[in-house]
Amino acid sequence: MAIGTTLKESRAKRGLSLEDIHAKTKIHPRVLQLLEEEKFDKLPSPLFAKSFLKSYSEFLGLNAEDLLGAYDKMERKEPEQALYIQTAAERDRKNGFDKRFILVPGAIAVAFVLVFFLMDVFKTVNRWKVRPDGRAAAQKKEPKAKPATGDTLRSVSAGSFPRIAATKPLDLTVKAIDNVWLRVTCDDKVLFEAILKRGQEESWTAKDKIEIWTGNSSNMQLSLNRFKLGSPGKGVVRKMLITREGLKILG
Repeated sequence: MAIGTTLKESRAKRGLSLEDIHAKTKIHPRVLQLLEEEKFDKLPSPLFAKSFLKSYSEFLGLNAEDLLGAYDKMERKEPEQALYIQTAAERDRKNGFDKRFILVPGAIAVAFVLVFFLMDVFKTVNRWKVRPDGRAAAQKKEPKAKPATGDTLRSVSAGSFPRIAATKPLDLTVKAIDNVWLRVTCDDKVLFEAILKRGQEESWTAKDKIEIWTGNSSNMQLSLNRFKLGSPGKGVVRKMLITREGLKILG
């Protein structure tokens, strides 16, 4: 059985585009295209490929077991790195990147560091100014600490994270409350690196772990295997790790 031809012909009979399928199943159009072209080695793992092949075939009303059986009989090469993201070198060549442009933002960054340092010194001195009556001024309360690196935000033991069997994949869905930059890595393979626009949703599947870099974690809502994790909280650039044990802050 030709898997790709079966999928493509079934989709064509229904008059659906890849974008139409994406809107209904939340499977990325690039993944759908790779399934139809039988380029399974471009996907991160056989588990990933079979999960989306099953969802896609069931959506089209096809016999998923037949297609999965045909997939298992195929001779496959080792999965390659996902091809969604250009390397930094490729982007540099394409855009005519000039390393001299690093000097300006570098100088700005140094200036910001100096400003924040001087502000911190000023605040420290100001807190310990002596009042006319001889008593030292009361020290301002420190703001509540943000979750530190290594902190677990959601866990199975706390009831804030779903219990997922080792035989089942991790299915992550991210919904953008506002525009948010994301970099998603599933089982050490980069699958997404772009700005997710307000109202958009994207889904990814991994066997063991999912790492997320985000520009603003408060601008998104997470769901794992249909369990709502909510927003990871406030923060600027933040790295998170999702495993079967829970959701942890890495940086």
